[in-house]
Amino acid sequence: MIASSATTATDIGADLQIDVNALERLDNDLLRLRMSITNNSPEGFDIGFGLAEDLDRRTGSKVSLLDDANQQRYLSHDKGDGSCFCEILSGPIESGATETLWVMFPGDKGELESMTVTTPLTPPFLDIPITDVSESVEQSNLGEPRILDLTLISDSLDEDQTGRTESGDEVSIILSSDVLFGTGSSDLSDEAQEILAQVAQEIDDASSTEVSVDGYADNTGDDSVNLPLSRERAESVESALSDLITRQGVTFAVEGHGSADPIADNTTDAGRERNRRVSVTFEK
Repeated sequence: MIASSATTATDIGADLQIDVNALERLDNDLLRLRMSITNNSPEGFDIGFGLAEDLDRRTGSKVSLLDDANQQRYLSHDKGDGSCFCEILSGPIESGATETLWVMFPGDKGELESMTVTTPLTPPFLDIPITDVSESVEQSNLGEPRILDLTLISDSLDEDQTGRTESGDEVSIILSSDVLFGTGSSDLSDEAQEILAQVAQEIDDASSTEVSVDGYADNTGDDSVNLPLSRERAESVESALSDLITRQGVTFAVEGHGSADPIADNTTDAGRERNRRVSVTFEK
């Protein structure tokens, strides 16, 4: 075991232990992540889609690797039929039992010494070393590698309308709803995980014990829809941050404002995009 989770975003919390056992570079330039999952609760637990995409129940297909040096995210490798190139659990994990999973990823061409492992259920596992192993796997029926550029939080709003502002000792991180959510949805996107991991790290590094999370909408439609949607989106961000932050004693104040308090012109597409946002505010 290289790294272990302190808690998980599941109903059994810390009673579900997720460990990273190895990150291996195979001879044919594929990366294989080995993990184990231990159920320390008194009842059996089904991991279900906790680590998986919709078509890959009981797998780790939603686990990803971050290349911090080149600011890229490696998604799990698919087979030609679209299913995950990974191990599948046979069923629920019994009380006291440990099950193992492996997930295959595109290769790094031998360039990296370590990567960060991210999962939907745990804080990131940082600086996992890559070890070379003398083994190859069949890769004649693989889908195209999926390696994405990371969305970074900069000191000004970039093309994704995500950025940071500071006023005195206060930091406000503005997150584009178009990046975090699908249209009309409060379910966080895959890309949101990497962004919120960066926000959580900033909060962990700060001294503030209270974090404000505020959701906003543009003026399209009616606030009978916009108000509850903006709050639901703020609540989704708060829930994800609660799972990612490791510092103790941090509390949240969550509010949805609908189309109130625009920061840009609602008569243009670009302005409306800026106004669809969630802001996370805290003291340094």
